Amino acid sequence: MPALRLAPYGTRVLIADRPTTSGRRGLFFALAALGVVLFALRGLPRLREPGLFAEDGQIFLADAHNLGLRAFLEPYAGYLHTIPRIVAAALEPLPITAAPVAYLLAAMILHLAMLTPALSPRLSALLPHAWQRAGLFLTLCVMPAVWEVYGNVANAIFVAGTALVLLALSADPRSSAGRLAEVVAIALLGLSGPLVVLFLPLVLWRWWRTRTSHAAIVSGTALATALVQLTVYLTSARSTPGGGTAVLLAKTAGERVGGSALAGKSDVFAAMPHPWLTVAAYSWFAVVVLLSVWIVPRIAIPLWITAAVLLAAAVNAYGPAMVASGIAFQRHVTTPLVICLVLLWLVIGRGRGRAATSIAVLALAACSYGVVHDFAPEPYPSRPDLTELQRCVSTNQPVCDQPIFGPGWTVELRNP
Repeated sequence: MPALRLAPYGTRVLIADRPTTSGRRGLFFALAALGVVLFALRGLPRLREPGLFAEDGQIFLADAHNLGLRAFLEPYAGYLHTIPRIVAAALEPLPITAAPVAYLLAAMILHLAMLTPALSPRLSALLPHAWQRAGLFLTLCVMPAVWEVYGNVANAIFVAGTALVLLALSADPRSSAGRLAEVVAIALLGLSGPLVVLFLPLVLWRWWRTRTSHAAIVSGTALATALVQLTVYLTSARSTPGGGTAVLLAKTAGERVGGSALAGKSDVFAAMPHPWLTVAAYSWFAVVVLLSVWIVPRIAIPLWITAAVLLAAAVNAYGPAMVASGIAFQRHVTTPLVICLVLLWLVIGRGRGRAATSIAVLALAACSYGVVHDFAPEPYPSRPDLTELQRCVSTNQPVCDQPIFGPGWTVELRNP
């Protein structure tokens, strides 16, 4: 007999009991495993030629060495960065020469972990088939526009946006251990960068639609961490050039989000933009917006508001630099693109008519070039040997420093 239940989006839905066959389980595990393998393969160029990312060395590695546990209370760029500092503290006992590979592997594991909520049955009200959740996971594993966020600990705070989107859409965990783990995860994500402030309405939206005590605790945790991050920011000396306008916001959405989906980080919109590709990028973004609002309005509208807030904050902070190249401030484009991909899968999951499903599938297929183009992020331009830095520290010199990554970035280690 079909079962009638209340979905976490406030609508009563009729769900036919479907036994999970071995074939369906096999497809789920095959897609999930493929996602993990492809995600790992993306890191091969940086594993072959490892180098320390900017803040990974200058801020997190150096502070873990110089400050110890006090580093956790040290703001950077106007925010606390708890997750990167946990990683840096865990890796601090390793030889400095191992840092480039160690930070890369730690960041890859952390990034992949932040994608795994896509596989959870907690999304079954939106993606009722396990293969759909595995398909979403696979899509996130190979998505374009990750050169800046892939393989470094510093930008894990922006990958956190993907986890926050997925958790905001999820039902509550069934076990007490799962509920505790989610509260801890929200606390760590909230104390790692500014995204919790911008995502707070979406987290509160989850509580509003479910009205559960656990969702209230999650919302309270997010609110508390948002207040902490706002206090740290308002008492910091951080400033940004600014210069955002509504036109620039639209250009960022079309050229950077739609453009990244179709062409990856290619500089096809800077200087002399390609006319047909420009039309295609704006059209792709518009199709995703219109299709998702038509098919899943109760979910799409809160997600699009979140995407608009994320892009508006970046545009307001960096002005025209947001559309200066295909890689400029890419970390601020990643989560809005994730929202596009998630919504396309939710349209497929809703299964409302062949036309809508076909359009969503075609929109995902249109990302193929961007996926291939951005599949293997290139090694960092500067990858200096850290042997001399290791020797300096080992001989207890008072101050040891080493340029890394590029101009202006240096690791400075102090011995007591």
